Amino acid sequence: MKPETKGGRKAGALQLDLFHTAEPDRYGSLEKVSAEIRKCLKCGACRAVCPVFCEALDESYGARGRVALTEALLEGGLGLGPGFTHRLSTCLNCKSCVEACPSGVAVDDLVLAARAEIFEKGRFPWLKKFIFRHLLKRGRLLPPVSKTIAWIERKILKGLPPSSPYRVLLPAVKVDRDRNLPVFAEKTMMERLPETVRPEGEPRMRVGFFVGCATNLIFPRVGLAAVRVLVGEGFEVVMPRGQVCCGVPVYTAGDRVDARDLAAANARAFRRHDLDAIVVCCASGGLALKRDYERVLGLEAGALGAPVYDISEFVVEFGLDALEPAGLESVTVTYHDPCHLNRGQGQTEAPRRILEAIPHVAFVEMEEADRCCGGGGTFSFSHYDLAKEIGRKKVGFVAATGAAVVATSCPSCMMQLEDMLRRNGLPQRVVHVVELLAPYYAPLGAETAAGPQGGRK
Repeated sequence: MKPETKGGRKAGALQLDLFHTAEPDRYGSLEKVSAEIRKCLKCGACRAVCPVFCEALDESYGARGRVALTEALLEGGLGLGPGFTHRLSTCLNCKSCVEACPSGVAVDDLVLAARAEIFEKGRFPWLKKFIFRHLLKRGRLLPPVSKTIAWIERKILKGLPPSSPYRVLLPAVKVDRDRNLPVFAEKTMMERLPETVRPEGEPRMRVGFFVGCATNLIFPRVGLAAVRVLVGEGFEVVMPRGQVCCGVPVYTAGDRVDARDLAAANARAFRRHDLDAIVVCCASGGLALKRDYERVLGLEAGALGAPVYDISEFVVEFGLDALEPAGLESVTVTYHDPCHLNRGQGQTEAPRRILEAIPHVAFVEMEEADRCCGGGGTFSFSHYDLAKEIGRKKVGFVAATGAAVVATSCPSCMMQLEDMLRRNGLPQRVVHVVELLAPYYAPLGAETAAGPQGGRK
C-alpha cells in the first residue's frame, strides 16, 4: 500500500510559489507569538525538565526565564544586549518544556522568534553568517571543505598526545583539547552511490532519501545502511543531487531568509522526481521536512511532493518482514530517544519495535531514555561546558544498563554520545538503529562501501 501523497506531482508544480507567505517572519515575529507569553502561568513546571536549567541553576537559563526575558524585550524594558542574546542561545530546542507545560506554551516558538529578531538586528557572529551563506547555502562547497578537514584530522590530529602543542592550541579556536572530535569521511555518502538505487524486480514504491549533512559528510555508513534496508525491502531509492542542508542550524540560529532558500532548494530537488515517500535518518532533518518548513519558514503544505517519514517509522509501517537469524553474535543494546524524533515527531515506538525484532539484539531500556543528551546540533560546539554536564548524566544512564551498544536515531546525538562516553572512560559503541538492521539485507555492492566512512577518531 502506498502512502498518500500530498501536493500532487504535476509537471507544472515546480513553477508554483512554494511559500504561503511572501516574506519570512522577521521583525514582527515576536509580536506574532506574544500570545504564548500570556499563556505562561509562571508555575515553574518547566524547571525540572529543562536540561540547561538543571545544570546552570539560574532562572534566566530556564524556559520560564526565557519567557520572562522575551516579555521584557517586547515591553521595552530590555534590549538586545549580550546578556539577552547569550541566554537565548543556550536553549537546546529539546522541547522538554513544551511537553511539560500545563498551559501548552510553545516556548520553542518563542525562542526561535527571539533569535530571528536578534539575527535581523545584527546581533549575530559574523563567522556563523559566513558558514550559513557560503558553506551550507552553497552545498557544493561542503564536500571539499569536509575533505580538507578530514585530511587535517587524519594527518595532524590523529594520535596526538594530550601534551602536544597542537592540542594545547585547540582552545584558541574554541575547541576543547580533550574533545573526541567527529572525523569527516574521505568519501561522502553522495559520492558512494548513484542518484537512484533499484531493487531486484518490480519496486514496491519509489522513495526519496534525504541524506543530510552529518550523514553525507561524517556518517556515510548510516546512509549506506539506510539505503541497504530500503532496497532490501523492495523500494527504489532516489537521492536527488540537488538536495542541500535541511536548514535546521540556520533557522534555529535566527536566519530565516537563508533557511527559506535551503528549504526551497530541497523542495525543488525532490519534486523533480516521481516519489511516493521521502525518508530521513536524521531526527532534526526529519522534523524540519515534516513540520518546521511549513510552520517556521512558511513553505506550502505538501511542497516537497511526498509525505516524509523517519527511517524507523517508514520501515515499521511498510516493511520489516520477519527477519531470519544471520549468524551474528548476540549483543545487548539500549536506546536513546533524540528530542526531535520523540518530542518533535512523536516517534518513540518504531525504533524500539525494530530493535526488538532484530534476532541478535537483546534490547534493554535505560532510565530516562528521553532525556536530552546535550548535543543539540551546534549547541555542543557553542556551549561545550554545559553540553558536557548534560551529557554526563545521560552516559550514567547508559552505563547502568550494562549494554555494550547504545543505539539512537540522530547523527547529532551519535556525535555527542560518543564524545561523552569516551570522556567518561566508558566503552559502549554508538550506532544508528538502522545499522543494526542492515546486516539482514543483501549488501549494496563492494564499490559503495570502499574506503573510510567517517565517524570518530
